[in-house]
Amino acid sequence: MLPKTFLDTMKHSMQAQQAEFLQQGKPVFSGPAALEHFAGWWKDREKPGHIVLLCDTNTASFCLPRLMKALPADVRISEIVIPQGEKSKSIATCQQVWEQLTRLGIGRKDVLISLGGGVVTDLGGFAASTYLRGISFVHVPTTLMAMADAALGGKNGIDFGGAKNRVGLFAFAECTVCDPVFLETLPAQEWRSGSAEVFKHALIADADLWKILEEQGCTASSLPDLLHRIQRVKIDVVHRDPYERGVRKILNFGHSIGHALESESLEKDRVPFTHGEAIGRGMMIETEIGLRLAKMSAEESAMVCRVLEQHFGKADLRHYSAEALMKWIRLDKKNDGARVRMSLLTGIGRCDWDVEVKEQLILEVLMDFGAAA
Repeated sequence: MLPKTFLDTMKHSMQAQQAEFLQQGKPVFSGPAALEHFAGWWKDREKPGHIVLLCDTNTASFCLPRLMKALPADVRISEIVIPQGEKSKSIATCQQVWEQLTRLGIGRKDVLISLGGGVVTDLGGFAASTYLRGISFVHVPTTLMAMADAALGGKNGIDFGGAKNRVGLFAFAECTVCDPVFLETLPAQEWRSGSAEVFKHALIADADLWKILEEQGCTASSLPDLLHRIQRVKIDVVHRDPYERGVRKILNFGHSIGHALESESLEKDRVPFTHGEAIGRGMMIETEIGLRLAKMSAEESAMVCRVLEQHFGKADLRHYSAEALMKWIRLDKKNDGARVRMSLLTGIGRCDWDVEVKEQLILEVLMDFGAAA
């Protein structure tokens, strides 16, 4: 768990760090008073007849009581609780959510609030956007991963056939509430996992932020000065390309390999990688691919891998088969038919997208990181 000084640090910088962004014209409240702003937001909105809270078993216990204080007192509120973890991001769980929404009589003027990490926000946005052809939904992320990345940008979806985010759609939350009070109970592993997206945002679009992270890391003490800057990277990229037809693809740096690692680990490991652990390693491996394609200098490539290794450990693939990982890479949504496409760094703070990478090169790099032939 985070040190008790975390919230004090956030409160001391509240005036400078409280922010309200607009994401496709819809508010994102971020900072130590985000829940207060959310409570006020309801006053200007047509009152729903019913609010449904989608939580996992962890957020139902640790986060729900705090959220309840920000909800209107005279509206019917129901809860749907799903098991914690990536395995809940499935069509079976989504069907259960639809069934419960139906049983509760939820209509188009009602609201679903997703309270949790990336699994909950991805699933909640997908379930809400497809139920009755779409009801309003709100994201209240409770992890660093979700506050920095997953709950922003309008991507919603589920895993299918073992492949990450295979089924989904674009739909933007009516409101997003990023209050660091929820990070108090975040385990150290989840903090480290969430920091992967923080490092990624810096690498693809903010060289100065990377310098800060290189010196300070992503810690409870450094986050108050960084959270809004991290969020701004994603919101700005999404504003330029909301439906991922071009530049938004840079947000996938590290994910072609990272998602393959995560999917394979979920299938074969007793204790699978978290999303961030997989993406951290994916960024190292894709940095090496970029080096071999002369996209990036050897000096910068070595520095990126050194910093990422300090935070996520070595990208050691000795327990994996290169061909098994390649199976998942071929399913990546960025591919063009049979051609593998990746987003690769061209320098610190710069990234290309739709870079074609030959399978033979990918296999060679995976084996150089220890994967079996």
